[in-house]
Amino acid sequence: MRYVRDGLAALDTGGTAKEHHEKIALAEEVKGAAAGAQVMAATMLEADVVARRTEAGVRENNPSYGVGAQVALARRESPEQGRAFLGFSGRLIADLPFTLIALTRGKIGEAQARNIDRETENLPSAQRGEIDAALLRDPEGLKGLCVRAVIDRVRRLAYEYDSSDALTRLEEAKSRRYLAVFPARDAMMQVAGMLSVEDGLAIRQALTAEVERLKSAGDERTRSQIMADVAVDRITGRSRAEGTRLMVHVVMTDRTLFQGGSEPAFLEGYGTVPSTWARIMVGGRDPQDRERRRAQVSLKRLYTHPDTGALVGMDSRSRQFPKSLKDLIRIRDQYCRTPYCNAPIKNFDHVVQHSRGGPTSEANGAGRCASCNQTKEQDGWEEQVVDTGGRHTILITTPAGAQYTSTAPPLPGTVG
Repeated sequence: MRYVRDGLAALDTGGTAKEHHEKIALAEEVKGAAAGAQVMAATMLEADVVARRTEAGVRENNPSYGVGAQVALARRESPEQGRAFLGFSGRLIADLPFTLIALTRGKIGEAQARNIDRETENLPSAQRGEIDAALLRDPEGLKGLCVRAVIDRVRRLAYEYDSSDALTRLEEAKSRRYLAVFPARDAMMQVAGMLSVEDGLAIRQALTAEVERLKSAGDERTRSQIMADVAVDRITGRSRAEGTRLMVHVVMTDRTLFQGGSEPAFLEGYGTVPSTWARIMVGGRDPQDRERRRAQVSLKRLYTHPDTGALVGMDSRSRQFPKSLKDLIRIRDQYCRTPYCNAPIKNFDHVVQHSRGGPTSEANGAGRCASCNQTKEQDGWEEQVVDTGGRHTILITTPAGAQYTSTAPPLPGTVG
């Protein structure tokens, strides 16, 4: 390990852009492998301390006392973080062996491993093991996924086991909602809080719609400034909303909606949600609530291929993507299609540019954040749609010559 450390410190600074890109990628794999080594070393440290104390007959009630603090010192973090890492390490070895293998091979990072651990912590050990195998029996199973997509994939599997328990946790979390306003630097105030997903999405959608309206009218404030000002105006009563209609997309299978199936749903703007929560979102809790929801909820059928899970699309000859096609692409892609990008979809992009003859179609369309949509326009950046016979796939070639694959995430009811 010292040899590896010293070798990285003496890394050759010469080479081409492609070679420098490869160095960055390899260094990222080394970081993951190093985290895996820390997991195993922390567990072995604890085992050694426990064995010694057991043999000596000391600290029988808590033989691993203080080990987390030692781990913290080695990792240069707080004792609380050290204890948390020690617990995480033990759970990884006991319940998530495929995650550990992928980590030690550098195929995933510590953050991804922690997300898998956290999102399955309420499940029994055996079920955690099943999810672990489903995710990473192939160590490349999470390649290209952003953090939110990884969390969605884990939740999708976890909710199938404990949808009812998950609903209870969601209701308990909703009871802890709050909003706080406190002083910040430079004569500013900071607002923080936790809201239900329904209220949070409604607020974001209403503010975003007002930002778009004002920017279209020539407002010179930044989008962030407009959003802050509109929020203050409406909370304090200085202005009122004009009854903007809000639209929330919940994607679920017919089995989940009509037959009480356990397959989780996908809530656009949030992520994976339990099937029981999704049914309540659409149908309400009681007869009065159901009657109100009936007047508000509309259903739109989407068809996926029974074997591949590919979403059936539609074509258009116009340069601009029509609204219905935008909705389809947004539901299909869920997040920006650039690998590892967490950002929400803001633009609808031609994979092969329209100026190069690329059609305006579901196959040649991709959801992007504004930044990634601009990035792909640089010289040397090439993209093409790959027909894999399955979910929508894009092959991306960077100006440095590196290639990445972006595959649309699985929709509810399809195999991941």
